[in-house]
Amino acid sequence: MKKGMSGSILLCLSFFFLSQAQDQPQSSVGGFNIGFHNYGISFGNSSIHRGLRFNWSDDSIEEINGLNFTLWRPGEELSGNVHGLAIGIVSPAADNIGGIAVGGLAVISKSSVSGISVGGLANVSLGTARGLSFGGLALVAKQKLSGINIGGVACVTEGDLSGLSLSSVALVGKGSITGINVGGIALVSEGNITGLNFGGIAVVGKDGMAGINMSSIALVSEGPIDGLNVGGVAIVGKERLFGINLSAVALVSEGTVNYLNVGGLAVVGLGGISGITVGGAGIVSKNEIAGINLTMGDLRSDASITGLNFGGYRIKGRDIVGLNLGIISTEAKNSKGLTTGIYNRATGTQNGISIGIFNHATELFGVQLGLVNYAENNPKFLRILPFINLHF
Repeated sequence: MKKGMSGSILLCLSFFFLSQAQDQPQSSVGGFNIGFHNYGISFGNSSIHRGLRFNWSDDSIEEINGLNFTLWRPGEELSGNVHGLAIGIVSPAADNIGGIAVGGLAVISKSSVSGISVGGLANVSLGTARGLSFGGLALVAKQKLSGINIGGVACVTEGDLSGLSLSSVALVGKGSITGINVGGIALVSEGNITGLNFGGIAVVGKDGMAGINMSSIALVSEGPIDGLNVGGVAIVGKERLFGINLSAVALVSEGTVNYLNVGGLAVVGLGGISGITVGGAGIVSKNEIAGINLTMGDLRSDASITGLNFGGYRIKGRDIVGLNLGIISTEAKNSKGLTTGIYNRATGTQNGISIGIFNHATELFGVQLGLVNYAENNPKFLRILPFINLHF
């Protein structure tokens, strides 16, 4: 998605404004100057001037300082430096532009544009854009965008994007995105996304996210997601979710999920889950689940579950330790503490108290309270007892 959008906008705008210039007649270098030693007022394509300069089309310039007013598109070669106030009915253009630049259609720079630059249709730099940069349709910098960056439809860079960045559709950075960033539909980075970030539909940071990250649909990263993260439908982090993570449907990580984690439907942390975790239908991990864990569905770990745990349907783990409240069942190889459920079973050792309708322990070291209580390590006539069974 990002590569297609970045490539299309950059190539289209660059082709229109740069290659079109090849069809224009070459401007002669020189002009009619009123002043002394390149100072004063210049009419024409003077290559070096300081003061007021009025020209039809800039070509092969070297150094222009002051006010530069250009009517048409630039010549074939984007060269030289323009500093001060650059105004183009079509587009001011140079190798480097600094100060204030305003183009009716575009502002174009080969190496850099800095200061305040406003392009009615586009603001395009094949290098960097720094300062306050605006493109009515798109703001494009091949190497880097920094400062206050506003693209009517998109802000796109193949490098890093930093500062305050706003777009009605998308912010796309091949490098990192940092600062306050708002993409009306999407915010996409192949690097890290850091700061206060909002994407109307999605925020995608390939290497990771940190800070306050929000999207009405999804937050997705192949790296870690840290901080306060809100995904309307889902938050998916391949490495870890850390901090306060909220989603109406699901939180999913191939790594760990830590601290305050709320998934309206489910929380899945294959590497482990710890802290305060709420999953509407389930909390699932291949590794340890620890802390306060609440679900109306299935609380399940291939390893241990420790702390204060509530499973409306079931609590199931290799080891269950602490206060474990399951409405339907609690199932473990080893349980320690208090366990409740209609059916409670420890295929290994039960240490503590189990309360339910049917309690079953291979080795009981504690008390069973229920209609049927089965302790395999008791003598034969005491293995199955009503109401209470015990072994110490």
